[in-house]
Amino acid sequence: MKIIRKYWISAFWVGLITLIFFHPVNAQTTVTLEESDTRNLIFTASIGKKAMMPVTFCLNVDKMSSGHRDWYSVSGWFQIKGDGEPRFPLAGIKTSELLTLYYFNNEALADTLLNFRYDDNEQYGFNEMMVRYHYMAGFVEKMTFKDVYGEVGTDSVNGRGIRGEWTDGKMRLPINVYRSDLEILRHNSQLKIHHNDSDFYIDLYALNFPLFYPGEHAVEGYAVVGDTLRVVLSYQRASKAYALGACGAGEEEGFLRLAIDGKNGHLDISEG
Repeated sequence: MKIIRKYWISAFWVGLITLIFFHPVNAQTTVTLEESDTRNLIFTASIGKKAMMPVTFCLNVDKMSSGHRDWYSVSGWFQIKGDGEPRFPLAGIKTSELLTLYYFNNEALADTLLNFRYDDNEQYGFNEMMVRYHYMAGFVEKMTFKDVYGEVGTDSVNGRGIRGEWTDGKMRLPINVYRSDLEILRHNSQLKIHHNDSDFYIDLYALNFPLFYPGEHAVEGYAVVGDTLRVVLSYQRASKAYALGACGAGEEEGFLRLAIDGKNGHLDISEG
């Protein structure tokens, strides 16, 4: 079955296509795919209900888990108020819809989390091990963030949102997060069109492709037909992110056909 999606492209892209079609194309134009990973995130939030305290978080992907391609440990720091204030170290765990961060004053506890010291497949199942990291004891402060959809308390969330909570083991306070997601590990795929010593990019992630991991897409060919630049992408990707052979895990493969129309100013995508 063929799935077709249409996207209107901006005047910038119309200009690009006009530029390409105005000059001889084959000798000057190449199309490639550039991929990279972003492995860090800085964001601001506030802790509290009425008297809210601003806080900045800086997080980095530390180590990938042994059983899931999207689950990993997190290192970094948080800073109350702003510049000039002390930064406190963080160790944490990111799984599908839950991010847990700890401030420990015990380096052994931080090391246990960052390096997955609970990874003992003879004693625990993989999911059991992950749950243990989300519910560790001995922390000075603990912050949890969960993906939510729809209503969050009395505040309406458009689609996806974040619910956060801070605790020192005795008191609990909400964390207000000013962004819709807390993905630290992001895979970036951009279609690069090189023409007359200039480079132009189409962000495939912005087109809602299910792009998760490097090396899963490739440019199979491209050509100019009339007013349209046609590109064929192949894909071979995991249907699920599990690395332990979970039920439903497997591979999907196929082709994506992109048609960038310089005359009408839109992008058609078909899959099949």
